[in-house]
Amino acid sequence: MLFLTIMHHYILWHYTKAFGEIAHISKNFFWFTTHFFSLPQLIRSYFAPWKRMTEERGDTFNFEDLAGFIIINILSRLVGMILRTTIILTGTVALLVVLLCTIATYVFWIMAPAALLVCLILGVTLLFS
Repeated sequence: MLFLTIMHHYILWHYTKAFGEIAHISKNFFWFTTHFFSLPQLIRSYFAPWKRMTEERGDTFNFEDLAGFIIINILSRLVGMILRTTIILTGTVALLVVLLCTIATYVFWIMAPAALLVCLILGVTLLFS
């Protein structure tokens, strides 16, 4: 009778409270991955110059200074955009990996008691055959 009570409490915990705990842990992994790659900050500053490297414009009108100012600033923004795109894509792939691991964890968690029971029955059957 004690065994049945323990099994009842375990099954109840396994399929109710543990799901919430797995969801909480998964939420922490998603938060960590998002902030590890600084995804919100990178998206907000997507078109900003790389490392804030810009060329100052001169006070006088000089075509060479104006062209240098425009070219340097555009190149700095392009470099920043390319590097931010690479980091954002890497972070997105990492988030997809976390999502797949979360789904695999849920599938394993649902199937684990049944798999344990099947393995136990197969072991006893093989033992006595």
